[in-house]
Amino acid sequence: MKAMGLLLAGIALLAANQPATVCAETETVDLKALAKKARPAVMLLVVSDANGKEIATGTGFLVSSDGKLITNFHVIEKAASAVAKAENGGLFPVEGVLASDPKNDLVLLKLKAKDLPFLTLGKSENLEVGTRIAVIGSPLGLEGTLSEGIVSARRKASDMTGVLQVTAAISRGSSGSPVMNAKGEVVGVASWLLRGGQALNFAVPVEYASGLLAKAIGATPQPLQATAAADEDKICTDPDWQAGMDAFSRNDFVEMLKRTKILVARYPDNRVAWHLLGMAFGYLNFHDDAIAAYRQAVKLKPDDVLFGWDKLGSAYEKAGRMDDAIAVFQQAVRLNPDSALAWSFLGGAYKRAGRMNDATDAFQRAKKLAP
Repeated sequence: MKAMGLLLAGIALLAANQPATVCAETETVDLKALAKKARPAVMLLVVSDANGKEIATGTGFLVSSDGKLITNFHVIEKAASAVAKAENGGLFPVEGVLASDPKNDLVLLKLKAKDLPFLTLGKSENLEVGTRIAVIGSPLGLEGTLSEGIVSARRKASDMTGVLQVTAAISRGSSGSPVMNAKGEVVGVASWLLRGGQALNFAVPVEYASGLLAKAIGATPQPLQATAAADEDKICTDPDWQAGMDAFSRNDFVEMLKRTKILVARYPDNRVAWHLLGMAFGYLNFHDDAIAAYRQAVKLKPDDVLFGWDKLGSAYEKAGRMDDAIAVFQQAVRLNPDSALAWSFLGGAYKRAGRMNDATDAFQRAKKLAP
């Protein structure tokens, strides 16, 4: 699954291992009623290449009666054509793309159809950990598959982008499935999972899907072939990327280092490759090498606080170079004075260095920016 922001989020989640506070949630989900209401609006997507050969399947859900359908960007990324199959067997050709958001792994498609059932978009911002949810998708092409679970955590990715961690299964083919609350409102879009762990399933908050609808007002469908990933995301199609990610999930950091060295040689201008190289060196306690790799990542993307400056500063700390770590976070603040994350990281460095007055000032700045 190819969205770079979300992939990096998953890497950060495993690396940070930050526990979430569980809130009580007593609302129950009437699964029978929800399935009866939602399944007609959830479709199996069959994606084909220019030769008509099937290359992928996924799930999408209708958000309007005239055939607007939300799914994951990676589902249609290499598509020349696609067909949506409804629960009742109806087939609807995909007319084209109305709007896309590769960073958050979302795309809004237009089907050649009218008078279709559709789902209502809700809000995810007030979801508490422990809230019960349900997912309807097409794992392995088995359309209309219902699973239930809870919101197990709310996570942050780069640039303060949020992701929902859920216990409901997100298997291959479930990409693009609606994650619904007890009222049947869509609160997220199932996107990806991490191997090597239990219940490590993630969904994009529905607000990003709502943003696509707003972006698509007045738009005409564009051919699927015209939709391409950003240059930075293309690394995700490389076999060594997937091999490196598999090694990471197994804690095989020697193999991860081997693969990321290949990626850096192949993509010298891709900051993600350098970021992963820094991680591999760091896990193997080669701190000076990790610092050098993170410095290159920062050079390629100076405004990346979470996956650039934070990782570089942390590498300096692990190398016992606390003054250098503080200097790094100070530089991050100078470049990103409106970033609560940058101020928070600087405050943490000050605190660990025993500079409590400076830490308090930095944390207060962070709180002012993000109460």
